[in-house]
Parts: sequence; C-alpha cells; structure tokens
Amino acid sequence: MSTFTGHRKTNDIDFGDYVLIEQLRYGAPNEMYIHKVIGALESNTWVDVPVRWDKEEKIHNKMEKVINVICCGVDETKVFKVRQKDCVKTEF
Repeated sequence: MSTFTGHRKTNDIDFGDYVLIEQLRYGAPNEMYIHKVIGALESNTWVDVPVRWDKEEKIHNKMEKVINVICCGVDETKVFKVRQKDCVKTEF
C-alpha cells in the first residue's frame, strides 16, 4: 500500500491532513472538533468560524485559501469549506 506524500500541495493544509475547527455550542463553551481535509482551493465562499450546526456557506468580498473538510465521527457525509487561517493543523 502506498502512502500519500503530499507532492504538489498548493496550500499549507491540503488533502490528507487533519485540522481542529471551533464549533459553536449554545449555553456552553465552544469546542474544537477534528476534521479531515479532502481538498484545498481558493474561493470567496466559506463557513464562518465558529461553525454553527446549519453550516451555511456565505459569500465574501475577497478570495481566500479555503479547505474542504468533513467532521470526523459526527457527520462524515457533509462537505463544507472553511478558511485555512481559521484552522489549526494537527497530527491525528
């Protein structure tokens, strides 16, 4: 079995990485959840952090480096975009 080497990565965080993203909690302190990164690109639409349960992507006035993520162990069927600078890369 081959391993992913990260050859030709364009962003600091890209496919195969894991990140921590702040999730909004009502009536309690926010929590950091582990997300799997499945792609990276530049876009003007992303979900604002802290992430709410409805995960609505909003259109912004500028282009930013964003990553496509899925939340590990919670709902791995929904892909959403967040800004790279709102994430903390982690080893999992």
